[in-house]
Amino acid sequence: MDIEFHYYITYLIAARAGFTPEDAKTLAHSCQYTDENNILFSIDKGEPTEYFNYISQTMNITRPRKELLRIYPLFHFIPGDPVAATARRKDGRLHRLNTTPDSENAKAVIDSALNSRNIYRIGIACHAYADTFAHQNFVGYFDPFNSMKILLDSKLAEVGHAEAEHKPDWPGLIWEDDRLHSSISLVSNRSRFKDAAAKLYGKLNNYLKPEIEPAEIIKESKELLDDIDNAIGPEDEFNNLSDDRIKKYIELTGLSQYGGQKLEIFNEEQWLTEAFADSVFGFRLKVAQHIGDYIPLFHDFTWKDKEYYKRTHWYQFQEAVKEQQNCTWDILNKSVFSGLELDKL
Repeated sequence: MDIEFHYYITYLIAARAGFTPEDAKTLAHSCQYTDENNILFSIDKGEPTEYFNYISQTMNITRPRKELLRIYPLFHFIPGDPVAATARRKDGRLHRLNTTPDSENAKAVIDSALNSRNIYRIGIACHAYADTFAHQNFVGYFDPFNSMKILLDSKLAEVGHAEAEHKPDWPGLIWEDDRLHSSISLVSNRSRFKDAAAKLYGKLNNYLKPEIEPAEIIKESKELLDDIDNAIGPEDEFNNLSDDRIKKYIELTGLSQYGGQKLEIFNEEQWLTEAFADSVFGFRLKVAQHIGDYIPLFHDFTWKDKEYYKRTHWYQFQEAVKEQQNCTWDILNKSVFSGLELDKL
């Protein structure tokens, strides 16, 4: 999934479930920022306020395997049920790390975050949980199981859905996954995204209102899904209508049932600029994003407020990433990783 679901639709889901506009925005920003958090920063190096973050995304598939294992299966491709009906392939292959929607592992991961009552962790877990619907039938590790063609020597084909490009992530796309059994090979992203929204809405609703009747959740969920469906609009093969859809999502946020406060356009630098003091931040961030790997000239920063930096959204998000990584690893190590011979953290 891309920013349309992880930020805008997630906000709609959270606000409709009963989160305040402020909390819904923090949750949605955390959900989307999980994809943006791909730079290793060093803050106040050598000082008492020194801090290093973890990344929750990387586009650099040349990283060591254990680093990819720490990122992809934990934050974007939660291993699910290899024999799920949605995972039937023409070649009959199974994979223990295969991502399947709403799996027991995925539910355990989001339930752990909800139990923490940490809004940043909840947002991060919402990202991983929703991705089990969009990223189903791919594994977050090096494996030709991911290949859309017979390109077994292609590194792109071996990690996640790289060879499928953006097909799993665009809301208005209908596409063919030729690896799957012919009865399920035609994929409607609209359908998958609406399934993800319904399940996520149920999770957040039960978190805020554990006493709510299932019938009420179903009723409200139907209204939510109708609004999302209308906002997605017509089939969009090349994602040309993304800006129009985003405008529709934002219009919905102004309605009372979605908090009544219009959501701002996502700004990936907002939390960073609130936390860091550097005046040339924007330029250095862009350079760092292109460089990718750690180079001190472009990755060393200072806190804007050395006394209160722990109150910033960016710091709290980074701490949540570390906690979520550890908790998710523990969950998956018991159910999946312990039975495999993979690089450990």
